[in-house]
Amino acid sequence: MKFFLVLSLLLQPFVAYAVYRCESSGKISYSDLPCAGSQLDISQASSTTDSADPVSKNERSEVSRLQKLREQRERQDQQIRDLAARGAAARERKCRSLALQVKWREEDVRESTLDKAHKAKIRLRRATEKFDSECR
Repeated sequence: MKFFLVLSLLLQPFVAYAVYRCESSGKISYSDLPCAGSQLDISQASSTTDSADPVSKNERSEVSRLQKLREQRERQDQQIRDLAARGAAARERKCRSLALQVKWREEDVRESTLDKAHKAKIRLRRATEKFDSECR
């Protein structure tokens, strides 16, 4: 008989229900439903007694400390991502500028006279080398 009682208790779902203390005509009764008269939620009253428990205080302080560390790490990771994004944007701007300079040097070579063509080709080669070294 005890076995079936224990078995039935173990098979019940483990759900936390609110427990209410009801006082009616000087009699005290406990129920899972709120009563019409004065009522006290015992689950809330027991949580206040748990706060005095040093083990749960330590656990809460540890959880709080870990939460703060996680938030700090997330802020640092976000700062690193922001810096990387700014660096990539700056590199992209510089590469566009160098590509534009190569384009202009190519135009200078096409439009140069014979006596200035050699210097224009040297400038084009240097601009191309600079573009290749920094952007490829």
